[in-house]
Amino acid sequence: MTFDYDAIVIGAGTGGLSAGISLKRGGSKYLILDKKEEIGVPVRSTGAVSIEWVNRIGMPTDKSIVRSFIKGIDFRTDRGKKISLTYDHPVGLVYDFTTYEKFLAEKFAGDLNINLKTRVTSIEGNVVRTEDGELTAENIIMAAGPQSSFGDKLSRDNVLVAYEEVRELPARDDFEMILWFSDNAPGGYFWDFADTDSTRKIGVCYYPLSPSKPKDVLANFTKQFPEVDGKAVSTIAHQIPLGPPASTVVKGNRLFVGDMINAVLNTTAGGLQGAFWSGIEAGKAAVRNDPAQYQNVWDEKIRPWLLKHHELHRRMHRKGAKSIGRLMSIARVMPKSMQKKVFGGL
Repeated sequence: MTFDYDAIVIGAGTGGLSAGISLKRGGSKYLILDKKEEIGVPVRSTGAVSIEWVNRIGMPTDKSIVRSFIKGIDFRTDRGKKISLTYDHPVGLVYDFTTYEKFLAEKFAGDLNINLKTRVTSIEGNVVRTEDGELTAENIIMAAGPQSSFGDKLSRDNVLVAYEEVRELPARDDFEMILWFSDNAPGGYFWDFADTDSTRKIGVCYYPLSPSKPKDVLANFTKQFPEVDGKAVSTIAHQIPLGPPASTVVKGNRLFVGDMINAVLNTTAGGLQGAFWSGIEAGKAAVRNDPAQYQNVWDEKIRPWLLKHHELHRRMHRKGAKSIGRLMSIARVMPKSMQKKVFGGL
């Protein structure tokens, strides 16, 4: 049977774009489909990532897509515990999310083959139906995000709600990243990330155990710590999968990536690294028309990394901020070099 494409990618977020990069580099005939009107919009991430993992899995570091670098990190609880770490080199960076995803789509491997404003209505075997007609492909890479009807529905018990405001605030002269662990953000934390010289990212992620709106949760935290108070110039809000990474990422000719398989670092609620890595590997497997290759890489490399963070998050938040404080007390007696290795690599 002759197909229109070697692979069709459903979703043009980080996971789908990364799969497209591998497909283009491998010389495959492919197409990326997404219902949205613009790459990188709406914003679905703070953009903060560890440079250790950026370098390890080959994420881009072009200056045009980086808002700021992180050389100082402060971990705090609202009970007064803290660990402060400073480095003589960047250990993290904060992407400008929209320009970062546009970079993946247009410059990292050259212009990718993307059809925007295209809604997929059904997928059956090798046939992808859209509102404009039918397409066929040998393999289909599923990168449609955590709320897609083509994936498992998110359980309220295994999801974090994230809300962030970019606020008019001057750059700090001490730390580019501060994380407050608090029972007011169960299972997550409040954050203060560097953005530009005149703005900072102030936000919260937490289990939605109460009826309080995320905006109100962040407002109450701001009252407690007025140092983060400032005029909001933009906001983002989204849900983050928090369950363990999926065991199965290949079903027939479908290869699932990113949030659809919980490829999220539970300790930091960061999804960019997992989405990029899983997308790259799924694309490589599709180039070879060997979906099992992707499942093997997932089993041997990606899933163990994610499981480690999943278990660490479970231990960290077992008894709320009290557990975090206890871990900080243990960490404080570690040599500084060990503290930096443990916390800087998250």
